[in-house]
Amino acid sequence: MSERCLWLHGRSELSAGSYVLYWTHHALRTDENPALDVARWKAHELGVPLIVYQGISESYPYASDRHHLFMLEGARDLQRQYRALSIPFCFHLDRVTSRNPVLYELGKEACLLVTEHFPLEPTRGWTERLASKCNAPILLVDTACVVPTQLVGKAYDRAYAFRNATTELYEERVHRPWPVCELKPIPFESKLISSTLALDQENLAELVALCEIDHSVGPVADTRGGSEAGYDRWYHFLSHQMKEYGTQRNHAEKNRSSRMSAYLHYGMVAPTKLARDVGSILAKCDGAAKYLDELLIWRELAYAFCHYRDSYEGWSGLPDWAQATLDAHRDDPRDDRLSWEACARARTGDPLWDAAQRSLLKHGELHNNVRMTWGKAIVQWSSTPDVALQRLVDLNHRYSLDGRDPASYGGILWCFGQFDRPFYPEQPVIGTVRPRPTSLHLKRISLGEYQKCVDRASYRTEPSIAMIGAGLGGLICSRTLADHGFPVTLFEKSKGYGGRAATRRVEADLQFDHGAQYFTIRDHRLAKYLQSWLDDGIVSPWNGKIVEIKEGHVLAESRPIDRFVGVPGMNELGRHLGKDLNVCFKKKIKSVVAESNVNLLTNQWNRLDPNEGRYRYWLIDDEDQRHGPYDIVLWNAPAPQTAALVPAFCTWSPLAHATKLKACWTVMLGLSDRWHVPWDGAFVNSGPIRWIARNTSKSGRSKKLDCWVLHSTAEWAEQHLQEVPERVVELLYDSLRRSISVRMPEPLYRNAARWRFATPEPALQVGALWDPMHRLGACGDWCNGARVEGALLSGLALAGRVLGWMHHSLEVAAQDPPVLFS
Repeated sequence: MSERCLWLHGRSELSAGSYVLYWTHHALRTDENPALDVARWKAHELGVPLIVYQGISESYPYASDRHHLFMLEGARDLQRQYRALSIPFCFHLDRVTSRNPVLYELGKEACLLVTEHFPLEPTRGWTERLASKCNAPILLVDTACVVPTQLVGKAYDRAYAFRNATTELYEERVHRPWPVCELKPIPFESKLISSTLALDQENLAELVALCEIDHSVGPVADTRGGSEAGYDRWYHFLSHQMKEYGTQRNHAEKNRSSRMSAYLHYGMVAPTKLARDVGSILAKCDGAAKYLDELLIWRELAYAFCHYRDSYEGWSGLPDWAQATLDAHRDDPRDDRLSWEACARARTGDPLWDAAQRSLLKHGELHNNVRMTWGKAIVQWSSTPDVALQRLVDLNHRYSLDGRDPASYGGILWCFGQFDRPFYPEQPVIGTVRPRPTSLHLKRISLGEYQKCVDRASYRTEPSIAMIGAGLGGLICSRTLADHGFPVTLFEKSKGYGGRAATRRVEADLQFDHGAQYFTIRDHRLAKYLQSWLDDGIVSPWNGKIVEIKEGHVLAESRPIDRFVGVPGMNELGRHLGKDLNVCFKKKIKSVVAESNVNLLTNQWNRLDPNEGRYRYWLIDDEDQRHGPYDIVLWNAPAPQTAALVPAFCTWSPLAHATKLKACWTVMLGLSDRWHVPWDGAFVNSGPIRWIARNTSKSGRSKKLDCWVLHSTAEWAEQHLQEVPERVVELLYDSLRRSISVRMPEPLYRNAARWRFATPEPALQVGALWDPMHRLGACGDWCNGARVEGALLSGLALAGRVLGWMHHSLEVAAQDPPVLFS
């Protein structure tokens, strides 16, 4: 083991602690785990107990339900394995109800801290911060490579050079039996260990729902985390597919790859064991030599590169020749510049590329041969090569279960020339970087078969889903579910998308955002969407001057924040989110009915009705007809309207009934001449008016007429709920003229609209509501905060709850190989 060990900062003096602490993060296994064996030996040598700690943070890059659940399933396996070894295992999951510095607390009492050497951020930074807060020295152990990276000595830019330099090192180690460690630990108890979650008894999807992470990336049904699932897949591949690997590995449509990269990334399987298993059949299996070369040379080449290079993901990490040639073509015209959202949702229009992206989005994996073509296409669609590199890193790490791994960077950087050589003749945009157009790849792949493979069902039976309400939360929830491959039907009582993100057009030059006036994005989980909408011209900044007014006097300019509006109206955002969805407009839902009739069932997996002992499904009635059956019903409607429809036995029905929403009256005024006030929007701190805005100051609006929008206070609206619109216009217009000293030109157009349920008082702050027994859910600003941002996050949270429930409850579709899960 000594060749795998490295003291952080060269410091090896032990501190006066009570135990050895092993912090595990990228070796989530107990078999052939060098870090565990070193920790056991050091604890034995020092005569102290050993504690193993694993934690899952909310703050790692691209944290999502997909990565979280995979790690949690691995932690569940680990908990069983350490229990069998009688080694104390402390596990912590950061979540709303529990955010504690458990690792730092354990580290304070340790005499030695052992952890895996992982060459990427944020693990590097976390390890450095841990060293600064704990007295114990930190021993780093290479658990990821057959030949430890510190023996390699440097980074190599070509695979052949790495292969030549490491041949003897591999020959000495590939067939070496693993020295089994059987040292018995000293028993140890602490409050931190005794309070650890018993993961065998937890619903992992429910735990993930409590984490502030990206809920738009759902778990992968047919790749479950943990050593048990990983070795199950490995042995099937070894027995049934290895012999074809040499000839079939590049045929993505035949799916003959081992699909082990996610398990290797998290260290759920031992690379030493995989190498030894393959090495044992080299003489009798044609595919074994090629697989061993991929596992050892290409994978560990990338590990050494990331270990010895300070820049492994940025532009400066590319070889000089690649930077030079891409820079020389930086200003070449691109055929099409595509936004992040078009790429992420597989909407580029290139059938092979979109199929590859759907593989990532739905299954969390991408065949390596297709990944190379997929990666190179991004350069053609991005404004600059460095933007393309950032986009590629984002898409890979966000959706792929093996993302954020050195081997991932090896594949990504190869698309930009790393580990490769120049190719001539020089091409537009990419220069002398090796070309690999999708048109060429299509000649050696059966696109139809590959699309069929990618679009395979995740579960044996896929639930049908209904969403009542097409506001922004309902739209982004439904779109997320549809992008993951599940059919969703939306029912909307109005004739358009977006709910209160609404625009009223009277004629060409009269247009009013009579609901939400603008939106802000503060949460990092929505930043990628905002930038994409800006790139596509769906939204734009609103740079109007916003002030605060009290009793007719401007008090101050409103605090500077970034405000955004839909273009050409606020309803454009809803239209964009809904354009690929099945939406039934002008459908006012009257009832949602639970039925139990086994003869009509489409899905036999539905849970038994606890009262009747029969299967339950849902029927939806509007004013004219009945729709269904549906397995899942979701709401994106105001709390009172939702409460009127949701069955009383739904677990969250009382919350919907208890949530109150206040009204708002909107007045729309169209002026023939400009109203010469020195601001474009104002928060009014006195009187019946709460907000005034010049609609024509926003991007994309006609400037021929001066269009203004007034919002009443909630209190005034509640007092005047039953007023006719004409009277509301009169009252609020008179109040406006009295409170603002600058005379307003006589309006050519005036009208009013009532929002009966405008503002929750207060919002629940629960993200979304979900009843897993009855498969009923709700989202909206009343669940998560009375803003557009709150509605969007609530919709994503509900999508995460539904996808997590499927992952927990439904049977995985027939697959090769089968995966064990509870």
